Amino acid sequence: MFPLGHLAFAYLWYVAYAVLARRPLPVRWALVPLAIGSQLPDLLDKPLAYGGVLASGRSVGHSLLITALLVGFVSGGAHALRRRTPAHSRTHQLGAVAPAAFGVGYLSHLVGDSLGPLLAGIHADLTFLLWPVLPAPRYPGDSVAPWMRLLELYQQPQTHPELSLIVAALVVFVSLRVWTHLGSAPAVGN
Repeated sequence: MFPLGHLAFAYLWYVAYAVLARRPLPVRWALVPLAIGSQLPDLLDKPLAYGGVLASGRSVGHSLLITALLVGFVSGGAHALRRRTPAHSRTHQLGAVAPAAFGVGYLSHLVGDSLGPLLAGIHADLTFLLWPVLPAPRYPGDSVAPWMRLLELYQQPQTHPELSLIVAALVVFVSLRVWTHLGSAPAVGN
């Protein structure tokens, strides 16, 4: 998946989580932890693989072991933030949604990257999920600068492989914003 596809996928997963868990939907600043979580695995791995520091563009940041550490770190930081801020402040409210939003964003990234190999039955390409216990697979794209791959893709946005997913997320986002504006849905981070 590419960055906008990961972001759209994460948003749709968070909406489903919020509905099922009866949690408020994040809006505005509360979407930041979701966006960061949805992009962080590639921001960690892709440049380091291109620079030769990592053997694969899916290793450290794509590992479930590292995911658990990062989500725990964000949860601890958000908990500390909530203890130091007034209960009705926006910062306190952001601290309330940040762990779940970051965790859903991060995990949705891993799911998005796992869907192709899983559906194709290429389970050996899923070893990145257990890095460093299992070796991460190498990808031909790791030798191409990640920013060049993105520039090439976004020069013709109509050919984006996840365009329908992005459009679906935009439709859901706009619909929920209208619904929230009309007073029918709770929102955090206004």
